[in-house]
Amino acid sequence: MYSDYTSYDSYLEKMCSILKQCNRILEDGRFIIINVSPVITKRPGREFESIRYPIHFDFHKILENAGFYFIDKIIWIKPECTVPNRVAGYLQTGMPLSYKPNCITESLLVYRKKTSFLLDKNIKLYSRTLANSIEKTDTSNCWHISPKADKKHPAVFPEELCEKVLKYYSFKGDIVLDPFAGSGTFGKVSKKMKMVPVLCEINKEYIKKLEEEDYDDL
Repeated sequence: MYSDYTSYDSYLEKMCSILKQCNRILEDGRFIIINVSPVITKRPGREFESIRYPIHFDFHKILENAGFYFIDKIIWIKPECTVPNRVAGYLQTGMPLSYKPNCITESLLVYRKKTSFLLDKNIKLYSRTLANSIEKTDTSNCWHISPKADKKHPAVFPEELCEKVLKYYSFKGDIVLDPFAGSGTFGKVSKKMKMVPVLCEINKEYIKKLEEEDYDDL
């Protein structure tokens, strides 16, 4: 939870230290994909202004400092009916300066670990039999996916989002890491896709839930 940090700067410092460890264990030339969106802090009263932090912009610098370089930004687009309504005040008054659009997007930041060789070297390690079918390929950087809700976790990934990330950035049989396992959706999907998940989590309630999950059918 963002509220666990004393300040926004302390949150970024913690993320930088974690991303450096991700870089340390990641194979040379492979990818890290991070889902982020601006965070709005609750205002203590109507006489105060809420603060909206542009996390996706700040993450570029800390990813670079951690040893990665930018490849792509994919936009996750949600149905507008599934997001908080921020434009209601403007619709009531029509007053300029009060406009706040509904946020239906999140950003998937795609970065590669810095290395001296081209991506072809990574790809040539695998057999052509592991290539994906090109049917139902996402040809743009906009993915339209409905979000998922869970009473036990505030930010559960939809399985479709995990499937797309794993499909485009990992091969069957790869070891894939989720440093913020949460409810375990990424691990469950990766096992279905014949990959080997490594999940990290510090929240004891989430860990207990993960341990209770039945993966025998995967």
